[in-house]
Amino acid sequence: MSRKKIINIEIELLLRDASNVLSKVKDRPVQSLTFKVLLGVINLYILMGFLLYLLVKGSLVEGINTDFLDQGYLSILNTRATVVLVFLMILNISAYYNYGFKYLSTILFIYMLNSAIDIAILFSGFSQIAERPYFSAFQLSRPLFLICLIWIAIVHKDQIKDA
Repeated sequence: MSRKKIINIEIELLLRDASNVLSKVKDRPVQSLTFKVLLGVINLYILMGFLLYLLVKGSLVEGINTDFLDQGYLSILNTRATVVLVFLMILNISAYYNYGFKYLSTILFIYMLNSAIDIAILFSGFSQIAERPYFSAFQLSRPLFLICLIWIAIVHKDQIKDA
């Protein structure tokens, strides 16, 4: 009988702790529809870029000039795809917990701007749109992605406004 009483006490303690956690979750600010759409666009852009990387790495995309990949672009693409995917995971976790989101989106903005400038400078001889339409579409849409990152940092609500 005492074992059943101990189990009941443990269950009551767990339920009490769970109710405290739920009350803390309710105190989060509700993000706007613009924020949710922009976060979806950012997720989609990064995942499509990672998918492009996997297609190129697996030699599944035809029409890619191999000299272009031999010049070191594949190793740079490998590193950047991995780093940006990790940034995406951290950004989504930060958006969920509403902690440090503006800082992370600013850091991701600076990183993506730096990578866009690096690619434009290092591989400017390989930027023919007709030869590599997949890379060109990804590179030409990069300014829209940068605008999304700035916009989502502006739209993000850090805390609940007092009524």
